[in-house]
Amino acid sequence: MIEVWGILSNSLWLLGLAVLLAGLSWAGWVGQTARLRLRAVLGQPPIQWTLNLGLALFCAGLAASSRTWWERVLWGLLAAAWVIWAWLAGWVAKR
Repeated sequence: MIEVWGILSNSLWLLGLAVLLAGLSWAGWVGQTARLRLRAVLGQPPIQWTLNLGLALFCAGLAASSRTWWERVLWGLLAAAWVIWAWLAGWVAKR
């Protein structure tokens, strides 16, 4: 039988990697069209928000699919840190 929890938790970290890849692709496109270096584009708040969201989803998925409690705690703390960084990037973008 297929385990629903395994599918959901693995889908979460795969979605995080997809968002991360899309954010990096977007940053590369913006850099090419605006003739900016990738490093300068990665410092922009909308790009940072997207990358932080992808990393948070990735860490949350790994926390959900972990076997031991200490792995869940560490991945959960790391996911919470990326959520805070994403929130801060969004806050800076609105200012």
